[in-house]
Amino acid sequence: MKFRPHLIAAAALIAASAAHADSFNFSGTVDAGPLSGQTFAGSYTFNAAQVSGSAFEQLALSAFTLNFNSVTYTLNGSATADYADGVFLGLSYTSTNAAGTLSLLSGSMDVTDAFLHFQPTTGLESSGGYTVTAVPEPETWALMLGGLGAIGMLARRRKI
Repeated sequence: MKFRPHLIAAAALIAASAAHADSFNFSGTVDAGPLSGQTFAGSYTFNAAQVSGSAFEQLALSAFTLNFNSVTYTLNGSATADYADGVFLGLSYTSTNAAGTLSLLSGSMDVTDAFLHFQPTTGLESSGGYTVTAVPEPETWALMLGGLGAIGMLARRRKI
C-alpha cells in the first residue's frame, strides 16, 4: 500500500500523455493546370480521440498551415479533418484572397483521392493530390519517461 500514491501519479502521467492533440504533415504536387509541377506543404493538429468510427464526421482542427504559390494559409472556421466510419478521408478547407480560392477536398473512399484545388481570380484552375504523415510527439514520451523515472527514484529512496 506504500506505493499507491506512486501508482496514481503514474496513471495520471499516462492519461495526460493520451489526451494530447495529434499532429500531422501533408504535402503534394499540382499535377493539372497551369501551376502543374508546383509543390505545396502544410501541417495540422486536432484531437483524433474524438473520432467515433461511425458515420461521416467532420472534426474541427486546432491548428493549420499550408504554403502554396508563395502564400501561407492559416486556420479558419472551415478547416476540418473528415472521417467516414473511422476511415480518414482527408481535409476540408477553403480560403479566398485576392489571388483566388484555394480548397482542400476530402477523398470519397479514403485520403488517396483527396486533393488541393486552386481557382485563380483570372485564368485556369489547378489541382493535385496530397499525402499525410503523422508527426511523432517526442516530448510526450520524454515527459512520461521522466515522470516514471522520478517515481522510481522516490520508491528507491523510501527503501533505503
